[in-house]
Amino acid sequence: MTSPRPHNPAPALRPPRRYLSILLALFLAILATSTGAAVDDYPEGSAIPWQAWDAGLFKEAREARQPIFYYFHGQWCTWCRDFQDESLENPEVVSILRDDYIPVLVDVDRRADLFRRYGGRGLPFVVIVNADDEVQIRFTGHVRPRDLRGILEEQRRMVSVTGRETTPDDAPITGINDFMEMLDQVYDPASHRLSGSATFGTLSKRPQPWTYRFLLEHPDWRERLPGMLDRIAEDLYDPVEGGFFFFHDPDQRDPVLALETSKRLDQNAAFLWLFAEAHERFGEPHHAEVARGIERYLREQLWDPEQQRFGTSQYADRDYYTQAPDARRAADPPRVDRNTYADTSGMAIAALAATARVFEDEQTLTWAEEALQALDRYLGTEAGFLHGITAGGRPELRGYLPAQIWPAIARLELADAVEAIRGERPELPDPVATLDRLEPFYNEDLDAHGERLGTELEPWTETRTQAALAWWLHHLPTRAVGASHIDVDDVRAQLRIEPGADPDDVALGYHALRRGLPGLARE
Repeated sequence: MTSPRPHNPAPALRPPRRYLSILLALFLAILATSTGAAVDDYPEGSAIPWQAWDAGLFKEAREARQPIFYYFHGQWCTWCRDFQDESLENPEVVSILRDDYIPVLVDVDRRADLFRRYGGRGLPFVVIVNADDEVQIRFTGHVRPRDLRGILEEQRRMVSVTGRETTPDDAPITGINDFMEMLDQVYDPASHRLSGSATFGTLSKRPQPWTYRFLLEHPDWRERLPGMLDRIAEDLYDPVEGGFFFFHDPDQRDPVLALETSKRLDQNAAFLWLFAEAHERFGEPHHAEVARGIERYLREQLWDPEQQRFGTSQYADRDYYTQAPDARRAADPPRVDRNTYADTSGMAIAALAATARVFEDEQTLTWAEEALQALDRYLGTEAGFLHGITAGGRPELRGYLPAQIWPAIARLELADAVEAIRGERPELPDPVATLDRLEPFYNEDLDAHGERLGTELEPWTETRTQAALAWWLHHLPTRAVGASHIDVDDVRAQLRIEPGADPDDVALGYHALRRGLPGLARE
């Protein structure tokens, strides 16, 4: 970025360059202290010659006869910082990456499409591909310097994200009955968690709010769910500022290390929706308190009232969150990533609309309306929604399928809330025309809507996106879906998960299937 030119500078009064450097360093140090986090995000100061992703990388890899080293990270992620400081920036690792690889740094939020395409589940996430885009190595987590050097030097093939390799006998889940059987197997009554093992494989330890919401309507889980909700709130809910932390590892003995203290918009939206509907189903006051606490967190931390848009995450900060409540209230909170994304904002607006409906809250309803109107202004185009807009106002990434689906879901959930609270249903865009805006995404070879348009990568689908599409279709009139270009059987066929995948990938789709796809027709 070019610095603005001073107004009528006087050369005789200009301070020496070394003093400017000192003043700038002091200013940055003061600013870093005041915000409670480093001003410069990774890769500032990195010794690795990182590149941004570009389709031309494959040609470069072919000419250089070097593999591509993708490192997916999040600025908000504690484990990413640890991995970067200890392993990636280790001098021997840096030397190998400089000499033998094409290192590519990818922000997981800005390029969520690439993260999902290469099988990303958690962070930090490393993928090494050859010039033909074939995965050679893939792993998740903080790998120590010595192990990372060994992987890079030996070019070992390690294609395990979850730590559990699949076998030829492992079969995907392709229907609700198999899904329910798997959840029964992994339910641990002693811990009130979905954390056990099944023939499908041991589940990841990431929370599964969409799966919990799917189970809310299942009578066989009615006795189990209150304990499960209490446990997940005990693990992840922040009673001081509200909101849910990103991750908790119950097997980690150190309680400080067990908690990943970042907070993400998408996850908090899912938990808000879950606890609002849990209160609606069970009538427990503490479920309402948690839902309201999440709503308060979204408003006070992630929402920008001046620009009327959501930031995507709040950074992890172990030191901040281990302080006493009064000390935290007196300190500056961790910084917020002010980039805005259409899919996660759509999730938040839909969750706020559901919360407004459950609590018959006009104020929350109005907030959801304002947020959707602003999302339309920021990211809506005649050709569909852009993926995101940076904190500085730069729009990014056309042709991303989740960015088309979640604002549409938010619009329908908001219409339901308006009808429930005000007694009148707002006029909605023509559903056939809205669905047919997805037609360019349809790929005949996939028999499905591809995740991206305008990319030189081979087309692909994501189960989580197909599940959200199914949820959208569930809310539309049968006649409208039938008149559109969409074949419901194609969508249904995509609702499957492989061993090692998260139940949350498919839960929203099975939720829609159980209710009916297409769903409650409004003729």
